[in-house]
Amino acid sequence: MKRLILLPILFLSVLTCQAKPLQKQDYLGYAKRLAASQMAHNPELWQSDFVKKPKWDYTQGIIANAMLQVYKETEDSAILQYVQAFADYFIQPDGTIRVYKQSNYNIDHVTGGNFLYTLNELNPKPEYLQAVNILREQLRTQPRTSEGGFWHKKIYPHQMWLDGLYMGEPFYARYAVENGEPELFDDIALQFLTVDKHTIDRKTGLNYHGWDESREQQWADSLTGCSPHFWSRSLGWYVMALTDVLDLMPEDHPQRHRLIAILQRVSKSLMRYRDRKTGMWYQMTVFPKRKGNYLESTSSAMFCYAFAKSARRGWLDARYLTYARQTFRGMTQTVLRENTDGTLSLTQCCAVAGLGGKPYRNGSYEYYISEPIRDDDPKGIGPLIMAALELNRSQADIVVAQDGSGDYRTLQEAVNAVPDYRKQRTVIRICQGTYREKLIIPASKQLLSLIGDDAATTRLTWGNYAKMPSPLFPDETLGTSGSATLYTEADDLYVENLTIQNDAGAGKAVGQAVAAHVSGDRVVFRRCRLIGNQDTLFTYEEGSRQYYKDCYIEGTTDFIFGWATAVFKNCTIHSKADSYITAAATPQGQASGYTFLGCSLTAAEGVTQVWLGRPWRLYAQTVFIGCRMGAHIRPEGWHDWHKPEAHHTAFYAEYANTGAGSSTEARVEWARRLTAEEAAGCTPQQLLAGNDGWNPEQTRTYYRRK
Repeated sequence: MKRLILLPILFLSVLTCQAKPLQKQDYLGYAKRLAASQMAHNPELWQSDFVKKPKWDYTQGIIANAMLQVYKETEDSAILQYVQAFADYFIQPDGTIRVYKQSNYNIDHVTGGNFLYTLNELNPKPEYLQAVNILREQLRTQPRTSEGGFWHKKIYPHQMWLDGLYMGEPFYARYAVENGEPELFDDIALQFLTVDKHTIDRKTGLNYHGWDESREQQWADSLTGCSPHFWSRSLGWYVMALTDVLDLMPEDHPQRHRLIAILQRVSKSLMRYRDRKTGMWYQMTVFPKRKGNYLESTSSAMFCYAFAKSARRGWLDARYLTYARQTFRGMTQTVLRENTDGTLSLTQCCAVAGLGGKPYRNGSYEYYISEPIRDDDPKGIGPLIMAALELNRSQADIVVAQDGSGDYRTLQEAVNAVPDYRKQRTVIRICQGTYREKLIIPASKQLLSLIGDDAATTRLTWGNYAKMPSPLFPDETLGTSGSATLYTEADDLYVENLTIQNDAGAGKAVGQAVAAHVSGDRVVFRRCRLIGNQDTLFTYEEGSRQYYKDCYIEGTTDFIFGWATAVFKNCTIHSKADSYITAAATPQGQASGYTFLGCSLTAAEGVTQVWLGRPWRLYAQTVFIGCRMGAHIRPEGWHDWHKPEAHHTAFYAEYANTGAGSSTEARVEWARRLTAEEAAGCTPQQLLAGNDGWNPEQTRTYYRRK
């Protein structure tokens, strides 16, 4: 294979700077340095796994994929040439892959299809996609367990290993998307559900390394078929596989929630065994103090990547982004070495581990600990590069911290600092604390993301109310709109992990006291808490499209009201008084008003008489689908606000709701029951698409510019 002549590489001189806060680390700089070091240590990509002759395997595949991700961020042509030289050596003009044998049915060899797809996007060649189809053919005839799970290899019959989920499923998912075959995700989900069913340990919440359906292997438990231990790297492959598949899996796939639940369970369990000082994990996951065990780099890099990406995408709580940052910093300080030539080396990497084979690997603690430890293992370098890139994507442009450790102490200062009408997204991280201020986001501050550390501990609070005298005009009052704690007119606003509260109180003397007054188009609130009393959330602007997901919204009267088209998905809607939840003012001719999907309607103690809504304007539209309604919901459901003409103009409807308050038998006669076909058309993407095809579920765009 033709060798590449690498261009001189300018390295950064310092690994970490203790003076910088964690959130300001140069993650992209680390990714670039690691990529440059990879090329310096292995002038040919196939050399990555310390082999003496060219090899097509998963190790080279994960390096190639990571390197291409760096290229997409930097457009460094040397990186693209490095990967392409590898691909062009192995991929023949007819698409066949040098040294690859489908008849081996080794699922490790499928992984390379991922980078081939990406490489083809950057430099299309028909033979790349022909090679992809060859790899797809292997999965079509791959031997399976009785329940349909892929064997790890032909030479390992009846066995599923956690490693194999990463080797096969992300490529399988990419193929499904690229070829318009969403039905393949049924098979992909089956792989995860099968391996989880048979390898889960209920006590720890973790999964054993392998499972032998036949129970014939020496390492297999005679009852469960499981190997005897938890190996951190196998768990690393597992959570990375879940993360990368969820990135591609259709939002409405019926098994998607189960894969997310597995990811959440395993991630939560892993945190019990993380080393507090370094943020890393041990080779043998649950035995940190056992003789011979050591902090292992490849698995720690994998967990770092999976946590960072899954938290950014919303499948894990935002705390896991903090955990990923901690792990990355710990690794740079303890296992990432700067060499005399300026390159970086990742130390404390387990070379390899498996089950069975020749010589026989019995899965004992002593076996795993005996495997060689080496530097720069590609199974650590690749994930660490990807972790750095993920953390860079979630890196804040501006940090707000009350203690002075950020760029600004108040949210308003941070918002004011953003250039007007900036064409790229600006990410503002809000550190934990209670920010007592009124925040105004004008229309000129477009493409803004406000990311709190945790809604439980990150609060924006103010106490204006409608009947409060105006400071400048004492004979006037602030009015409903003027009472808002958050007032925003900006398009493309994204708010996450933040409590927004109006604490003026309740009662006639206060009147309306808005927590959030939201205008602008393409606005998203996710995992936020909106707290007030009367008129908590004012979805103000006609034509505005707003999306609220996994939020908590509480109030007394008409606490969700306004003109906008708004979708509420998986939210908790909490009534604090016997009154009305919604007061839509949907304009005549607007396609939809409020749609609640899969929400929980709850109430404070003693609250028993709550209406789903009343029409602030005659053409009000409000729909509840698949929601859980408590007994506080009145049997008639809807109120006409003493506007009998609204019986003919308003659109109030329900479908497939559950709970004590969901019965439609006694609903007002002018309310509707949707058909299954009508309900199927009420998805966030369909309701909010507008003329520009906006899909609010694509949360990846709310963090970074790329």
